[in-house]
Amino acid sequence: MKKKHKKDKKAKKEKKDKKNKENGYSKDDLYLFELNDVHSASTPNIKNLPEEIVPLRPAQRSKSLDELREEAQEVTDIMMDNVVKIRDREGKLDDLCEKAESLNASTEMFQRTSVLIRRKQWWRNKKMTVLLIVVGACFLVLLTVVITLSASGSI
Repeated sequence: MKKKHKKDKKAKKEKKDKKNKENGYSKDDLYLFELNDVHSASTPNIKNLPEEIVPLRPAQRSKSLDELREEAQEVTDIMMDNVVKIRDREGKLDDLCEKAESLNASTEMFQRTSVLIRRKQWWRNKKMTVLLIVVGACFLVLLTVVITLSASGSI
């Protein structure tokens, strides 16, 4: 019983392979499709599928080996150019990072210096204010003494 079942399966498979070869498809071409003996609404039918899904027939795949090598060489050249560009960008990025670090150090130094100068100026302003107040007070005291002496008639 098992032998008969295996023979039936083998015969069906050979029939299917023969039919696919007649249509121009090999086993490898039909990897997208699961062809069952029972066709339901969910099973795709190769004739009803859009062209972009259906694998190419052998006649349509006739690119020569030279054309494929040329394409591969073009892709290789493009990739090599991309690698060179990446290396250039990496070098530029390294330079940019160095400049950024230098700028950051300069910024910190500038900030420290500006704080010191601001404090120094603040003290100068306070000293000047105190000096003006002292000079003003001395002037007022001197003025008061002069007015008092002139009023008493000593001058």
